[in-house]
Amino acid sequence: MAKVTFLLGLGGSGKTPFSEQLKAETGAEVFESLIHNKTCPALIQCLREGKNCIVEEIMYCIPSYRDQIMQCLSQVTGLQVQWICFENDLESANWNVTHRTYKGDPEGHRQFNERVHPHYVYPEGC
Repeated sequence: MAKVTFLLGLGGSGKTPFSEQLKAETGAEVFESLIHNKTCPALIQCLREGKNCIVEEIMYCIPSYRDQIMQCLSQVTGLQVQWICFENDLESANWNVTHRTYKGDPEGHRQFNERVHPHYVYPEGC
């Protein structure tokens, strides 16, 4: 049975370092920004092949986006889904975005955090 682990949280909350650690431990495939890249077919293919996958996506903290990905994943039978939520407050997340060295465009990431943060609703049990 394939497993998909969703990492949810603001930019700068620690999703990428955690996904790299999880990938090293499990060998899972990592996907970022499924909504923007429209890579859902590649995710579905990996899961159908029985591979475990990790998905980092800021927008899945918003219920309507979460519903979209779950609709996409309904094509995979016997799928195990795990949600891991990173709860950084906006100020801490934006500080991290400003000071991290592995991703560019800190101003764009801070602005995005400020836009989406008010709409966050974490999944139940997260």
